[in-house]
Amino acid sequence: MSIFYLIFIVLAVYFSIRYDGIEEYDSHKQHRLWLMCIYLICLAGFSYRLGGDKLTYMEEFEYYPDTFADTKLFLLKGLFLRGQMPLWTLLNVVCKMLFHSFYAVQFAESIVINSAVCFFISRYTHRYFITLLLYFLSLQYFLFNAEVMREGFALGFALIGMHGWMRGRRWLFVFMAFLALTAHFSAIIVLLFPFSRFKASWLTLCIAIMVSFVLWAVSDKLLGGVLGSVVGTGIIGAKAMYYSLQTSSVMALAVHNIRFLILPYIMMYSAIILEPSEQMRKYKEWILAYFTILAVLICGIPGLSRFYNYSYIFYFVLTAEFIYMLFRYKEFLIIRIGTVVVSALFVIQYYRVYYESSDSYVYEMYYPYTCILNEDADVNFRKVAHDESLMLKLKDKNVRRIE
Repeated sequence: MSIFYLIFIVLAVYFSIRYDGIEEYDSHKQHRLWLMCIYLICLAGFSYRLGGDKLTYMEEFEYYPDTFADTKLFLLKGLFLRGQMPLWTLLNVVCKMLFHSFYAVQFAESIVINSAVCFFISRYTHRYFITLLLYFLSLQYFLFNAEVMREGFALGFALIGMHGWMRGRRWLFVFMAFLALTAHFSAIIVLLFPFSRFKASWLTLCIAIMVSFVLWAVSDKLLGGVLGSVVGTGIIGAKAMYYSLQTSSVMALAVHNIRFLILPYIMMYSAIILEPSEQMRKYKEWILAYFTILAVLICGIPGLSRFYNYSYIFYFVLTAEFIYMLFRYKEFLIIRIGTVVVSALFVIQYYRVYYESSDSYVYEMYYPYTCILNEDADVNFRKVAHDESLMLKLKDKNVRRIE
């Protein structure tokens, strides 16, 4: 079944060679992009027990009502007992009532996130298929479709909303931000997008690095004061406290800056410099500004790392431009190649994350591909690996002390 992965990669490479160099409108290029979008939707929609979080969602689905009679009760239970926002609960109830199958939920979520990703790609880069390869090979495709599905659902709406704001359609941003927030609370970070306006420059990167170090230095007192008076009790408060406990050493902070801020910024800013369209350059500067804010936040406060999910598509769009132009300009070629290589090494390192309890690696959560036509496939190790990944290891080096 994993041949489906290979088919996608081969098609993406072929279409990239054939079409990514075309910069004017081309109906064939558009057709191939949406063909690949449908492929991604079906790949996730027809999957069986890929990932870890999805297994939990599948178990919860069995308890949803198949009528609207108890919907209000389940909306309240989902919000206060499981920390799940109403739109996600409503989606499950509707799918349970109409189809009696969680597969309908994963299809609906896959349609929202992958359609939004491909739409955003079609508006902000000419390198459609390099971007799709980055989306797929980085494993973010699998995370959004088989792990953080609620967040992927929210991100789909958020991407359309942020596009609307940049194009002057404020009403679209407000509406989509509302939908995103009712799908997952983390979408609150999207409200920073309209204010993310500052000029991209190397000086901006230096300032961002310094701010991340200052934020890291004061985060204990900052979180101690804010959490004590804001998060309160209940599941949302418990989750906020869980994430706030995560911290990092100064060495880890430096590595996070390199991985999540410096290397991405170099590639994204370089792509902006090479952008011939003045209007598109303004859009991309806006995108980079928002990305920089999120990168600074997650480097300074590791517990906010989930917010970085709202920047990945921006990262892939501009990085695709950077990769395409890699060998077309000789200036600083060694530095640019080194940036790509080190970034790739971080991705490979993620592939090699090991779960001792199930004797498996993180990529095995999605490989081999398992389809709904083969529900007898033994994938119980994914549940074991997922449970291990959720464990907060109480060590001095990664748990902060909040007064």
